[in-house]
Amino acid sequence: MQTIMTNFRRFTALRAVVFVALGAWLVIAPYSAYAAVKGLTVLGLLALAAAAAWDALRAKRRNEATGLAWSRAGAYAVAALLVLALLRPAVSLLPVLFGLMLVLYGINRITSARTRQQYVNVSAVPGVVYGVIVAAAGVFLLFNPFSTVMLMLRVLGVTLIVMAGAECVDSWRAK
Repeated sequence: MQTIMTNFRRFTALRAVVFVALGAWLVIAPYSAYAAVKGLTVLGLLALAAAAAWDALRAKRRNEATGLAWSRAGAYAVAALLVLALLRPAVSLLPVLFGLMLVLYGINRITSARTRQQYVNVSAVPGVVYGVIVAAAGVFLLFNPFSTVMLMLRVLGVTLIVMAGAECVDSWRAK
């Protein structure tokens, strides 16, 4: 256990530097981070397709069945093309779905604020205000999906930077 803790402390500075670098990149340039993740995903899928094609060629030289390997290579290539063509619409669709769910949840909270009231002398206004805030957030997600994704990438970047600070503080406390 002591060696695990020693290794954990040894790499804390490196982890913190990586977290700060990734976090700063996400905060400063979320569009380039999105494009890099998209590119890496496509390249990874193409590398898997090339490896499957290589396996099929090797199997063909050994006079073995190659149907499954060629199918796998084709599926990876098609997946790479789909990611290249459809990632932005798919990513933009997620905030729309979450926005719709939030709007419905907010409306439900507004309409049921009186029935959820636990005590007679406590107002239902906070429940209504909460429902309005949730519904407004849902409307924002519905009408601004891709900017919402970039905002979430920025929030992730800030979270990574805070995590780097927490890693440093924890490491300092552990010593």
